[in-house]
Amino acid sequence: MATTSTINYLQPTSFKLTIDRKWYPNLEYFLQSFVHPGMMLNAVDVSYKKIQSIPMVGDKLTFNELMANCIIDEEMTGYDEMYKWMRRILDQDEVTPSARSKGTPPTMSDITLSILSSHNNQTKMIRYVDCIPTALTDIQFESTSSGTDFLIFGASFRFSYFEFVKPGYTTVWPNTGDFAGSAKPDTSPLVT
Repeated sequence: MATTSTINYLQPTSFKLTIDRKWYPNLEYFLQSFVHPGMMLNAVDVSYKKIQSIPMVGDKLTFNELMANCIIDEEMTGYDEMYKWMRRILDQDEVTPSARSKGTPPTMSDITLSILSSHNNQTKMIRYVDCIPTALTDIQFESTSSGTDFLIFGASFRFSYFEFVKPGYTTVWPNTGDFAGSAKPDTSPLVT
């Protein structure tokens, strides 16, 4: 007997990525692939008698970087958005990272991955909080190419944490900065 009521498998094409549509619409439109990052709970080694070390439960999560690959259009608009985002972070006059995050357009942005069912309905959303770009990959131009393949660039992001959110719900975090909050229904209309 299955432990879940859903027996349909998740397909690799059943996703939609949303960044900040106001400032980064082309990144979302030209996105081809996205890698959900792995995470690791680092164990702490404790010495004990004649044993070299005993692993104990760690106290910190380490997340891998988000990786996204986008097709480059002829005007390089998606690549230009990423380039300007990274330059904007460096070119600001403020010194502290917290002051940099308050600019317009913002230097940090939430990225939301929508998981879609076999009928293209949202089943779950993963929100990556406070994402910042960290790298753009090389673009290789090649005169011997057949012309049927399109150029793609990769972008990497670091983030604070991620959370699972049901479609139509938003998470309300207390002002204490804890990662324990409660979900409440979103009153804004859900666009699917």
